[in-house]
Amino acid sequence: MHCLKSSEIKKWLTGQGMHHQPLAAGVPIAGEYEMPADPSSRLALADSLARLLTKDGTKLIEVIPPNGACDARDQQKLDAYRCQHQEERPIGLAPGHLFKSRDRDEFPRMLSMLLGFGPAWGLYVYSAPSRTTLLVNSRIDIWSIKRGLRNELGRWLPASRAA
Repeated sequence: MHCLKSSEIKKWLTGQGMHHQPLAAGVPIAGEYEMPADPSSRLALADSLARLLTKDGTKLIEVIPPNGACDARDQQKLDAYRCQHQEERPIGLAPGHLFKSRDRDEFPRMLSMLLGFGPAWGLYVYSAPSRTTLLVNSRIDIWSIKRGLRNELGRWLPASRAA
């Protein structure tokens, strides 16, 4: 895993032909699903998402910290995880976490940790080469041309809106 600054995130996404934060950019959503509230269901969802994206060799998680107060333990867990990967910059300076194919075990680990924090934390998951983007917070929004991925996600989660 390698951490990226916002400018590096945008550069990587441009190279992949993907939009940075497509919701804010006004890119139409391909599907919208309800996020489970139960912590064990959220962890199971993290495992499922990691499996669904396993064919893509490269994934990028952009962490969006809570606007207000958050559980200090969550921030400490994230900081400790980043320190294990020789990252000492605060999340605000390097919010991106790039996982290449050699990091296949790290991606689900971080995804599980972040989904365990609860809906106050947000994250974008960008997956290449499928050019799939997920926004995960109190719900999951998906941008993907892969109908099978959207259908599989729909089996796990009730749809709020799906294309």
